[in-house]
Amino acid sequence: MTAVIKATRCYDTDLQLFYLSSVTLIFLVAMILQIPSLNVDPNVKMIVFVAWGCYGVIPTVHWIFKLGGLDNPVVNLLVPRVLGMYGISGTAFLIYITKIPERFCAGRFDFIGHSHNWWHLFVLLALYYWHNSGLVYIEYRLNHACPNKMKFP
Repeated sequence: MTAVIKATRCYDTDLQLFYLSSVTLIFLVAMILQIPSLNVDPNVKMIVFVAWGCYGVIPTVHWIFKLGGLDNPVVNLLVPRVLGMYGISGTAFLIYITKIPERFCAGRFDFIGHSHNWWHLFVLLALYYWHNSGLVYIEYRLNHACPNKMKFP
């Protein structure tokens, strides 16, 4: 959500409201599905969770095109950071669903080194990386102010 706020801060508050509302709606659906009395299949919960994460690609691609592609300095600066965050998060997800390393060494990773432990580590790494990306953006904005009255068409 912070990326949507920062990416649209200088440009279009209507677009910001749309993306924040839609991601909040997906979040609410994901949380409602966690209510135990609903007995929702774990695969459905996983699909909604993955869809929630993947939804971030839509505003990112929209932002890239609306700012003129990779020729725009802020896009050129931040797209690799977004891809890095998705790469780290994707690695966490793959480790979790493939059950590596316990799949190959059953019983050896029951408490320490389990795929769920690795998932938490990679998610923490992704959050730390994303936090640092925010600092990169703040530094950019401190040195390059927002253009006046620029709106997305």
